[in-house]
Parts: sequence; structure tokens; C-alpha cells
Amino acid sequence: MNTKTLIGLVLLAVLAFTGLSSLYVVKEGEQALVVKFGDPKRTVTEAGLHVKIPFMEQVITLEKRIMSLDIRPQEVLASDQRRLVVDSFARYRIVDPLKRYQAARTETGAASLLENAMESTVREVLAKETMQNIVSGQRAELMQRIRDITNDKAKSFGLEVVDVRLKRVDLPKANSQAIFARMETERKREATEKRAVGQRDAVKIKAMADRNAAELNADAGRKAQIIRGQADAQAVKIFAQAFGKDEDFFEFYRTLQAYKKALNKDNTTLVLSPDSDFLKLFKNGDEKAKR
Repeated sequence: MNTKTLIGLVLLAVLAFTGLSSLYVVKEGEQALVVKFGDPKRTVTEAGLHVKIPFMEQVITLEKRIMSLDIRPQEVLASDQRRLVVDSFARYRIVDPLKRYQAARTETGAASLLENAMESTVREVLAKETMQNIVSGQRAELMQRIRDITNDKAKSFGLEVVDVRLKRVDLPKANSQAIFARMETERKREATEKRAVGQRDAVKIKAMADRNAAELNADAGRKAQIIRGQADAQAVKIFAQAFGKDEDFFEFYRTLQAYKKALNKDNTTLVLSPDSDFLKLFKNGDEKAKR
């Protein structure tokens, strides 16, 4: 291989390398910033193959899609002097690569700038609200206000804040324990009061039930006495009528009833005079008794 051929191959290799060095590709979801010796020259937002000056211009690729930034939890003092721990995050994108590069050369630096801006905004907005509004009442409105204010600040370094969310709003751990203890004491007091009221009502209900039972028993006893009296009167009337129809039979029946009551038990002993009227049914020759 002669010298001219070798020089030609070297020149061809140099030209090929130079040509390849002048080309760069921007992918979908990316955008590029072309700088010349550190001085920004132009931005490229369209995906595809592009040309730059080799060895003099460098290409810095930046994310074009929406990115997420998780903000570290911070303690905030509400307007009612309640301390709260707020955990939040933001979703953002790069809308001006030049401003983004001028504000922070790296993605980490830009995220740090946005985090600082959002932290100050969260403190600024929540410091004007009460704990109740922050926790429940107006959270959606507060997140929108935080997003708008943070977005205004982020424009200065080429970012746009798309969304802001408060993931968790809670009391500091020490305060939470104190509040939990106070709530537990309050619930125990309420439970004790309810038990006392329940016992009082139970005594009242039991006393009323006992009184009603006594009244019912007394009324039932009274009615039973009336019915029993009426039955006794009816029995006496029947006996009187029977006695009036046949006095001898009635006397005989009553005497047998007397025997039955007196002699209904075993080993019964009666000591009577032989001429006692009680034994008149056993006397011989008493015709009236025999009938």
C-alpha cells in the first residue's frame, strides 16, 4: 500500500468520523439543548436526526415528559398555632430548556430548586389556614393554590408545575400521642357516664316492673277473693237448698264428712263417750241414724 492510498484512507476515516460527530438523535419524549463551549445556542424539541458542529457544539438531552418530585415531609404551623407534618409531591415538566439549563445544569439541581420553591409555598399557604381546613375542609382548594404559586416560581427556571398533591397531613408524633391519650380519657369518661345512666335506667325500669307486678298480683288476688267468695256463697246456697229438701240426708252426709276428716290418717285414736253424738251412726237401734 503506497503513501497516497494510506493518506486517502486516513482522510476518509477522518471525514466519516467528523460526519458522524455532526449528527445526533433526539428521541421521542426528549428535547435537546445545543451549547457551544458552554454557551447555549438553540433548543430542539422535535424528535429525529439533527446536525451540529462537530467538536465545538455539545448536545444536552432533557426530559420532555411529565416527571414526579416527592417532597420531603416538613413541619408547618397553621393559623390556629397547630403544628402539622405535611407530606406532598408535585408533577412537573420542562417547558424552557434554556432557562432550565441556566438555572441548574443537572436534573438533580433543578429538582432541588423546585423542591425549595414548593416547600416555601406550602408553608406560606398553610400558615393562613386552620388545621380543620387543612385536614379536611378545603384541601382541594389549598392544593390548587399551592400549585399556582409554585408554578409562578418555577417559570423562572423553565419548569411548569402540572399538579400538586398533599399526600399526608398529620400531627407531630408527640402531639399525636398526647391527643390520643386525651381522646382515650374522654372516651372512657363518656363510657362511664353512659354506664351510669344505663344502671340508673335499669333500676328505674326494674322498680317500675316490680310495682306493676305487685299491682297485678294484688288485683289478681282481689279478683280471686271475689270469685272465691262468690263460689262459697253459691256453695252455701246449694247446701242450704239441699238441707231444706231432706234434712235427714243432709245430716247423714255431714256426719260422713266429719268421719272422713277425723279418721283419714293412719293410727288415729279417738277417746269418746259411748253415748256421744259423734258415734250415733254406729249405735244400734237408732232408726233415724240408720236411714
